[in-house]
Amino acid sequence: MLFTCQNSNKNTINKINKDPKNSIIKTFDANHMTISTATSYQNTLTRSLFTLTISSLLSLSLIGCGGDDSSSTTNSSNNGSNNGSGNNNSGGGGNNNNGSSGNTGGTPPMPPVNAGQFSKSATWEVTNFAPNAQSCYDFDAQAASDCSGTTWDVKFENQARGVKLWSNSGSSGTGKGGVFGLMDWQDLGRYRNATQNPDSGRDIASHYIADRSGGIFAEQPWFEYNLQGKHQLYPNNRVYRITTDYRDPSTDSTVLKPVYALQIINYYSDTGKSAQPTIRWIDTALPNNVQTLTVDASSNDQWVYVNLKTGQHSSDKNSAWHIGFKRNDVILNGGDSSSEVSKGQVGGALAIKPNGYYVNKEGADKGEVIPSKFMTDGSEATLKDLTTVSNYQPQTGWVIDRQGSDLNPAYTGSFPNLDFGWYIYNGATHQLTAKAKNASKGVLLRSAEGNSYARMRLDSINYPNGSAQAASSWVFHFDIQPAIK
Repeated sequence: MLFTCQNSNKNTINKINKDPKNSIIKTFDANHMTISTATSYQNTLTRSLFTLTISSLLSLSLIGCGGDDSSSTTNSSNNGSNNGSGNNNSGGGGNNNNGSSGNTGGTPPMPPVNAGQFSKSATWEVTNFAPNAQSCYDFDAQAASDCSGTTWDVKFENQARGVKLWSNSGSSGTGKGGVFGLMDWQDLGRYRNATQNPDSGRDIASHYIADRSGGIFAEQPWFEYNLQGKHQLYPNNRVYRITTDYRDPSTDSTVLKPVYALQIINYYSDTGKSAQPTIRWIDTALPNNVQTLTVDASSNDQWVYVNLKTGQHSSDKNSAWHIGFKRNDVILNGGDSSSEVSKGQVGGALAIKPNGYYVNKEGADKGEVIPSKFMTDGSEATLKDLTTVSNYQPQTGWVIDRQGSDLNPAYTGSFPNLDFGWYIYNGATHQLTAKAKNASKGVLLRSAEGNSYARMRLDSINYPNGSAQAASSWVFHFDIQPAIK
C-alpha cells in the first residue's frame, strides 16, 4: 500500500509574508490534504522500495497529510538506503585518496574547517502543504530560499506520496551540505560548535553524510572498509544481476530486455590511486563473453556512466547508460537515479555471495568478516561465480534506486504510537506531536556553501483544532554557526 496526498480543493490561495525580524515565512493555503491508497503492482517493486515506502514515506506522508487508519506496516532498518550504517557518524573516511567516502551515497568533499561556535538562532515555519510544494530555508540568511537556486540548506518537500526533508548535498542538491544525526537533543546541546566532538575534541567535519540514491549496491555492499586501519576498500566480489526492465520479474536475458551480471573487482589503479573501479560483466545469455572495464571515478562531483551493452562510458547522464560510479558510490539508471531524458528502468539484485569472505556467508546478514580473505586478490578465483549463471540464487524481485537522507529516519515502536525520531504519531487521533525539547531529536547540518553549520530540531507541529488530521504548520528551530570570515 502506497500512501498518497491528494488536493481536494484546486482553488488555492497563497499569500506569502516575510517577517524581517524573525525571518519567518508564513504561507496561507486553502488546500486540504487527504489520504488515499494505491495498490502496487506485484513482483516489480522491490524490498528497497517497500522498506522506503513503509518507513520514510509512510512517516512523512503522515506528517504532510495528518494521519491514516492503515497501520499494519513493516518497520524499516534504515530508510532504505543507508548501506546498513543507519545514523552512524563515528565511522571514517572523507573522500581521501586512500579509501572510502565512508557511506554509500558519499560523504561530501571536506570543506574548510570552521572553528566557530553557535552564535545565532532562528525559526522556520512551514505552512504550504499543497501537492508537490517545496519549501526551502537558508539558515545563513535566516530566511526562506528559492528551492530552484543553490543557496538553500534544508528542503521540506510535500511529494505526491508524502513529505520529506533533504539537505543540499549528494543526490538532493548541488551544494556541499550534509547531515550529522539524528541524535538526542540533550546530547546535541553539549556541542559548542558543529565540527568538534564535545567530549574528545575530535574533528567531526568529515562525518557529515550526504543525501544519496541507494539501491542494490547499498542494500548488499560490494566492499568492506578499513580492515587494516589504512582507510582502504576491499572488494568482496559479489555478483549482481542487472536488468534493463525492472517491471519484468523474469531473469531471462533477451535481445530486447538484456539481463547482465556484474562484479566490482578492484578500486585502485596499478599505482595505488583510489576511485578507479574495475568492473567485469556478462550478458547472462552469453556467460562466456566476459567484458572488463576500469573507469576514473575520482571526481567528488561528477558521475561516470557506463553502458553495459556497448562498454562505453560518459559523464553525460542523458546518454544511454546502465550503471554509474562516483568514487565508491554506485547507482543504476532506474528509480530516483534515472535520467530525466532516458527514464531508465534498470534494477538490480544479488546473484551470488562468493564463499569465504564472511563467517556467516549464507545467513540473513553478511556475518563476521574474514579479513585474510580480503587481503588477496580474489578476482580470478571468483570469475567462476560470475560465469556460472545456473548457480545464481533464486530471484525474489528487483531492487530499484531510491533517494534517501539521514533527515528521514525509520520509525520505532508499534501501533498506535509510532516514534519517527522527530515526532510521535498517534494512531488513535491520527495526529503528530513534536517531542518535548528535553526528549526531542535533532541534527547538525552543513550549509550548501560548506562553510557554516546549524543545529536543527522540530519545535512544534500545529493543528487548527484538536480533531483536525491535517497539520497547519511545522516549526523548526536552528542554532547557527556562521562562516568564519
